[in-house]
Amino acid sequence: MPIAAILRSTLFWSGSVTFVLLGLIGALYGPALPALARTHALGTAEAGLIVAVHNGGGLLGLVLSAAFGAVSARQAMALALVGAGLIATGLGWPVTLLGALVLGSGYALAAAVLNRRFLTEMGPRGPAMLGFVNAVFAIGAMGAPVLLAALGGVPAQAAAPIDLRAALKRPGVMALGALGVGVETSVVGFGPVGLIARGMAEADAAALISGFFACFLVGRLSLVWIAVRVAPRYLLGGAFGLTGALLIAAQMGPPQIVFALAGAPVGILFPAYFYVASRRLGEGGRAAALIMAAVYVGAILTPVAMSLVIAELGAGALFPALAVLALAGAAGSLSLRRAAV
Repeated sequence: MPIAAILRSTLFWSGSVTFVLLGLIGALYGPALPALARTHALGTAEAGLIVAVHNGGGLLGLVLSAAFGAVSARQAMALALVGAGLIATGLGWPVTLLGALVLGSGYALAAAVLNRRFLTEMGPRGPAMLGFVNAVFAIGAMGAPVLLAALGGVPAQAAAPIDLRAALKRPGVMALGALGVGVETSVVGFGPVGLIARGMAEADAAALISGFFACFLVGRLSLVWIAVRVAPRYLLGGAFGLTGALLIAAQMGPPQIVFALAGAPVGILFPAYFYVASRRLGEGGRAAALIMAAVYVGAILTPVAMSLVIAELGAGALFPALAVLALAGAAGSLSLRRAAV
């Protein structure tokens, strides 16, 4: 599809606005964790449960979508708004968790619909536009900590068939999605906690998240040029490897600049995985939901695992634990067969 036609399309503009909102939502959890813990008289590890519940809602929505067919982005965002409204009521921790569950469901469904459509409906430019729209996500994410500090319609597509047996024969690809977004979710959700453990003030750690997402944006924008020039498995493996290296560096030295720079490879993880998995599992609506469901397994389990690590070993163990997962993802990505990706 020519660039001029892309810029005239409703999909481009509605998808971009939606991804700004998704970025805003996703980035609020990390800076908000200390305040949530204080408000509800919880420990940091207990407050971190909201990240897993948000992603649990995402997994639930995606499983239902894979089973029964796609929803529209408008329907998904309406569900997300209901969840946000529940959180905003301030009626207690159980209602807050229920809101996170509903919000997460709408969030994940909107991401699945729009990622698939950007990849499949923009012709040869699909991989580049997939990178672009996920870069737009970072615009909202960059503004989330600022907003927190200041405060103190796409039609549904017909479901395409998917060979579930074939998908189950590719557990390695599915595991890479779980690892990639699990690492991303945990770095974003628990990053401020890890930075505070390294001696940063709470306000400084929250502010640094904006720098992280600025680099996150640069990483995703870079996909506009490199997604069609680098084999997906190398792109994914490189993003995993660089994430692991930077997290180790953030643990060993002053974390400020290094942590922010980690945003660039972290930003590449999901789009690169989505491209790899689509090449393996197909590009229909149910396939997209299945790909995203695998992602959300990691997005649920990894924050739970990191909560346990923090509870048992302290927040200082966060960055090393995430680095190990990232380096495992690098090894797995580079082991994929060349013929497939």
